[in-house]
Amino acid sequence: MDLPGLLRTTLAFERTWVEAGCSVQRRPYGALLRNDRYPLVFMANMAWVERLPADGIGEVLEDLDRAFSGSAVRHRYLVFDDARAAFDQQEALARFDFQPDAVVAMARLGIPACIPNPDLELRRVGEGATASEYRDVWLPIHEEMGWTPEEARQVYALDRERAEVVGRTSYVAFLEGEPAGIFALWARSGSALIEDVATLPRFRNKGVGRTMIFEACKLAVNEGCQWTLLMTPLLGSPKIMYQTLGFQPVGEVRSFLRPPAEP
Repeated sequence: MDLPGLLRTTLAFERTWVEAGCSVQRRPYGALLRNDRYPLVFMANMAWVERLPADGIGEVLEDLDRAFSGSAVRHRYLVFDDARAAFDQQEALARFDFQPDAVVAMARLGIPACIPNPDLELRRVGEGATASEYRDVWLPIHEEMGWTPEEARQVYALDRERAEVVGRTSYVAFLEGEPAGIFALWARSGSALIEDVATLPRFRNKGVGRTMIFEACKLAVNEGCQWTLLMTPLLGSPKIMYQTLGFQPVGEVRSFLRPPAEP
């Protein structure tokens, strides 16, 4: 496996995604992204750091403050191309109350060796499933994660806009005649990225997630994609599930968030 190459491909997916619908201001260190219609969305109002400025991370933080001063954007958010450089800045950013986060990029060839749930029915949104059925799974999952209703509304609305721009397709998995889970698939340049994998609580431990990943990989192969990619939290059970389905880690993506101060 070409681990650096696969990580670059995953980062290219992510960079294209976050820039869709945003005002992009190029900077010597990377870019500033802004979307005033969605001030609560971290991935719409942020800095993407390709390289550290010679004067250090403080230059990026000052740039963020200048860019969003007087706006409705209260958070500060950074994503790094280079996980090692991000890790090296962790202590400095902690002094400014930034909280670190990391996801692992994973990849696999072909279709997993998996016994899917035969009772699960997959339908594409717009071709057997409706956008409201997708939303009926998406919103409760994000409420479970602790998002406020307005945060969830803004993220969902921007997600739908971006999906239309880049050509990402969405799917709903039905079990017992009800929407049980969702995922999205985005194919480009011979690779496919799986996103938004989620299962409603009452349908968990029934093979829904594994079956959706199995079906997503089949769809990717049918699209002519050699590699299927995804990103998942560095720690936790999703990563373990993906490994059992043959996905291998290819690198990390690190970010830092300073949430809005409590009123």
